[in-house]
Amino acid sequence: MATYTGHCLCGGVKVTLNEQPPRSLRCFCRNCGRTGGGSSINYVLDEADVKFLATSTLTDFEDSQTESGNTVLRQFCGRCGSAIASCSPQFPGKILLKASLFDAISQPDSEVFTSRRPSWESPVESAQQK
Repeated sequence: MATYTGHCLCGGVKVTLNEQPPRSLRCFCRNCGRTGGGSSINYVLDEADVKFLATSTLTDFEDSQTESGNTVLRQFCGRCGSAIASCSPQFPGKILLKASLFDAISQPDSEVFTSRRPSWESPVESAQQK
């Protein structure tokens, strides 16, 4: 079985999963948007399922200025600035791994903080709507 491997822009952080997740979650909170392009596409995974192969430049930031009021641990590459992952008390035991680390990205089937979605952007069609 082929693994699903991704990395930051400079390659300082590398991650692998056993397989590509079938779906992703899109977050429109302003803090995720500020880390890369208005929104963030994430894989919500069990922490044990994520294997970091290289972490030489992995840097943590405790974000206490969140819309949810929870402090979120955000991880990024300290060399190139690529967003890597987030851990939130809203998802205990889970890691929100940035799908942008991978060449192929699974389609989002759900969204959060949709009140922040730009008015010109269409909502994701959920699996229940298909």
